[in-house]
Amino acid sequence: MRSISPLALFAILMLTSLSPLAFDSNLEITKHTNSVSSRDLIDFEVTGIEIGNSSNNAHEWVNSDDSIVYYVIRDELIQINVTFAQVGTSGQPSFAIGKLIIWHPIGFMIQEWEVNMTISGGQSFRAQFYWTPNAAHSQIDEDGNLVGGIILRGLIDGGLADGNSNNNQLDYQMPVAIWNDAMENGICGDVDGDGLVDCPNQLSYGNPIWVSTGYDSDGTISDYPDSFGHWRMGENSSAIGERHWRVSRPGSDYASNRQDRLWWGWLSPTDTCDDQGHGFGYGNYDSLVSSVYANNFCKVSISGYEFLTLQLVTNAWGDMGEGDQIQIELDPSSSNSENKNYTYPSTGLSSVEGDWSQLIWDMTDTLPNDSYNLAFRFNSDSSIATEGIHLDGFIMFAIEKVPEYTLDLECDDILPNAYIVIPDDPEPPVLHCIIHNNGYIDIELKLYSEINNISWMYDDAIRIDSNNPTDHDNYVKTNSIKALNSTEVWFSLDIPDGAGVEELMWYVHIGDGVTNSTKNFLNLPVDVESSYSAYLTQAPPYSNPALTLLPGESGTVPMTLKNTGNKISSWDLSASFSDNSWGSSNIKWLNESGIEISSIHTVVKEMHDLNVHLTAPENILPGTYAITLLAIGAPPAETQSSWVIYIEIPIYHNLEITPEHTHLMFPADGSLKMLEIELTNLGNTEESFDLSVDADWKLGIHFPSEQTLGIDSFGGDTRVLLLFPMPHGIVNDTYQILIQATSRSDPSYSKGVFIYLTVSETYLIEIPDLDLTTEVYRGGDDPRTLRWEIWNHGNKADRFHVSFDSSHDDITAFSDGLNNGNTNWVEPGSSYNLTLTYSFGIDADGDRTVTMIAESLQSIESDTYSGQSVSNEGQAQFKVGQVGWLLVSPSSTATLVIDDRGTYLIEYTVLNLHPDAVQLMRADIDRNTEPELFFNVIDVRVEKNDRDFVLGPGESRIVTVEVDVSEENLDNLAENSLEFNVRLAIDSDIDKVTTPSKIRFIKTIQIEEGPDTGFYAKLTANILFVIAGLIAMGFVLVITMRIIKDAGAPLEEYSSLDDYSSVLGEFGGDSSVPSAPSLPIDDDVANSMYGGTREIFETAVADMPPPPLPEPEMPQPEIIEDTFEVEPDDEVSTNVVQDELPPGAPPVPEDGLPDGWTMEQWAYYGQKWLDQNKGE
Repeated sequence: MRSISPLALFAILMLTSLSPLAFDSNLEITKHTNSVSSRDLIDFEVTGIEIGNSSNNAHEWVNSDDSIVYYVIRDELIQINVTFAQVGTSGQPSFAIGKLIIWHPIGFMIQEWEVNMTISGGQSFRAQFYWTPNAAHSQIDEDGNLVGGIILRGLIDGGLADGNSNNNQLDYQMPVAIWNDAMENGICGDVDGDGLVDCPNQLSYGNPIWVSTGYDSDGTISDYPDSFGHWRMGENSSAIGERHWRVSRPGSDYASNRQDRLWWGWLSPTDTCDDQGHGFGYGNYDSLVSSVYANNFCKVSISGYEFLTLQLVTNAWGDMGEGDQIQIELDPSSSNSENKNYTYPSTGLSSVEGDWSQLIWDMTDTLPNDSYNLAFRFNSDSSIATEGIHLDGFIMFAIEKVPEYTLDLECDDILPNAYIVIPDDPEPPVLHCIIHNNGYIDIELKLYSEINNISWMYDDAIRIDSNNPTDHDNYVKTNSIKALNSTEVWFSLDIPDGAGVEELMWYVHIGDGVTNSTKNFLNLPVDVESSYSAYLTQAPPYSNPALTLLPGESGTVPMTLKNTGNKISSWDLSASFSDNSWGSSNIKWLNESGIEISSIHTVVKEMHDLNVHLTAPENILPGTYAITLLAIGAPPAETQSSWVIYIEIPIYHNLEITPEHTHLMFPADGSLKMLEIELTNLGNTEESFDLSVDADWKLGIHFPSEQTLGIDSFGGDTRVLLLFPMPHGIVNDTYQILIQATSRSDPSYSKGVFIYLTVSETYLIEIPDLDLTTEVYRGGDDPRTLRWEIWNHGNKADRFHVSFDSSHDDITAFSDGLNNGNTNWVEPGSSYNLTLTYSFGIDADGDRTVTMIAESLQSIESDTYSGQSVSNEGQAQFKVGQVGWLLVSPSSTATLVIDDRGTYLIEYTVLNLHPDAVQLMRADIDRNTEPELFFNVIDVRVEKNDRDFVLGPGESRIVTVEVDVSEENLDNLAENSLEFNVRLAIDSDIDKVTTPSKIRFIKTIQIEEGPDTGFYAKLTANILFVIAGLIAMGFVLVITMRIIKDAGAPLEEYSSLDDYSSVLGEFGGDSSVPSAPSLPIDDDVANSMYGGTREIFETAVADMPPPPLPEPEMPQPEIIEDTFEVEPDDEVSTNVVQDELPPGAPPVPEDGLPDGWTMEQWAYYGQKWLDQNKGE
């Protein structure tokens, strides 16, 4: 047998190497070409990547620019075709390795394939690969373009022979969607009632389909007309495939009052709703829908938290009646439902049949942290209906969260990748990095850093600062870093003291927070150079401020100085101050032995303990002062170390309070007394103070202002006044008074001083002035009374001597109740009430004043007043007569002559002169001034309608007075002609005016000149009558005195007269006629039924004038007798007595009053006497 040729053998080997691959020429091709100016002999290139085949084509998406983007579905097997070519000019076969690597956009590799090939120039090799995407990555942008996707990367490696490496890689981005459903499969009922199911599908378990169900308003399954709902499939004008979904039968409107849902889910042989491998995991079992179709129904559960973005795409056309809706409804288990309304005009759907619109709902921010079911919902009311909206097609695009992630690390490596440092470097290396999480999940990282000199690590030379605020060593776990977010990290390297000259490596590692797998790392060289350095620091424990000093005080701050460099050096010690109040004289450097020094010598790593002695300036203001302590290297060292300490100067309070006097004596006379107090601020800051007084509250001591203004520091002063009101009645005593000033800036500081006040014996009288001018009084009126008080405002009981004075002689004023003009004792703060009786003479007119004067009797005896008396007076002001607000004048000045009987009229004009007051007027006749007038007339009166009236400012009125005269009046005139004044009295609230008008009476029969015998007869009769009256009066007076004498004997107190009886019989007297019982005149018991009125009655009896003589009757003119004598008989006397009985008095016995009784006694006790003498 002939041996196989080398060419045949090569062909067999090539076919063997390609046996795992399959080839298909019917592919969708995406070509990528690279052009160069000239070709190399060997130039391998990846020329194309295509997806899909004849049995499983890729899906198409039309972008807004009409370009087509191909996408695949998650969990569906897809064929990937990669074409490799040798585009060089060499005709010799060359070997190359081709690869297909699938990369996630996050940056991690998902899968890799490799294929070997040997091809000549101009030849290509097409490799087929099969892959099932397990995570979606696709997104619809704002313009409706499909973006994103898994990266398919084709690579070819021709080795060193490949003359051009720029075309050795080709990337293809393949969007991966979650789901694409043509909505051809579903379950529904016989909606149109023709006996045929309107959803003719071959059902199977585990495959997502659409299921129609009808509901009532309460969420239960509807039973009218059935429970399947009104969703059905239509076969005309579908957007995708042969069928689509609608809610009405062809040519008809949809039904009213429907609430139907088209659920997305699958049928299951069990009710556990296990994962069926379609990518949605476990479902939610729906017992209601299952009962409708007698099959277990599981609703698809979409987990919003599994997706970074999520969009839903459907197609629709049609419209709905007003108030009706078709919408996509998301029904979560833990919150309210969300929906996308498809009803026009919110979506702008066309109502033309078959004019489909693509609708996109971006659900990225809708229930992103919840799981939910999905359904199309149909709602209708009882109003207008249409054919409804038609639905077709259902695509879900999403960027699905995956557990893998990558990091982008950006660090400010200054040199880069090299650090030159010195021991105890004042500016140690700090690596600042920004770590960006490219992943779609939140992550945690582990950060680690070390230096390859292990001795450095003992001193904690490395520090890491991250978003974890509690961990800062060289190994740190960060807090959560959000998806697609960044965090900042600082890696710090401290150079140890005295570090030798050497080259080191600094490692930085970033790992996963769970597995610690390496995500990134850095290796940085560090070069330590020789240097002079020292570290001056405050010895622990640190405190800020280092010292708290009052002005002039001193203190010590312990410090340490260490040679941190790697050379021997000397250091000068000094300081700088932030405020010129401080200077070199305020600071001293002391060594461990307390000896003052100015410099110090050190070897490498040597440490010295030092003390800084500080003295605060005398006049320094409060505040915090920074002092920079310096260790300056002596040549050849040209460096320094500094440390800032803070000295706190607190507010220093020192207030001096200096009163003008500390012991005072004032009377309690109500007059204001003042005491000056000086406040001196010896503290170190301007201050104001709150002032207070702690004393007996009755003293009323206070400051005019309870707060001072600012007082300058270091000796500034101010003066304040302390006020002593010395109110009336303060008890005679010595009082302790505490004056306190409290700092307003620091209420805990207070300074006080004691003052002692002695309140002396005080006798003080007050008599209030009485203003009675609001009422106008008329002269000649009856006396009136008023109550007038005398106040004892002193602090001792007192008695007062009271006297009165008046402004005019026509005033009468007096008061009862005084004892020889003196009052009783009046306690401090009390008053003594007097009743003043006053009246004015008939001619009084104008302002009148009554003055009451009271003189203290005790002040004369007091040593405080040295025998001087204290007195006071008060005035009562009156207006009497006319005050000028009224003008009353007779209408005629002529005298009215009356010579015949009748009624005569006199008119007066009344004018209100007040500029703005309305006055209420009362008009009447003055009957007191000329009483004789009324003996000669029937009556004089004001006309009825003019007695009360009102006048406004400037108004006037005519008041008419009627004079009634009879013929008898004129006949009986004593003279042929008599003149009188008719006085009209006008009273208002503010004025009183009396105006006369003259009238003249003419006697009817004139009396002739000569002796008048009738006159002499009457005169004789009158004289006899007067003499008889005087005799009768003498007799009555004798009887009265005897009664008074007998009544002066002590009497028992009676509170009742029920048991009254005569006691004369017990002493041998005549009991047949009882004596008159005692009257209130004899009662001197204060708490008896008459109240002790004896003193009043005794005074009244002594001053009582004799009773007036009875007026003789006017004799008739025609009877003229020389003499006459009237001797009334008993009957006439009895009748006269009976006629004069007071009201309520019993009738007088026929033989007259009992002996010794008066009519007044009879009025009180007459009935008792009659009852005791009934049998006699």
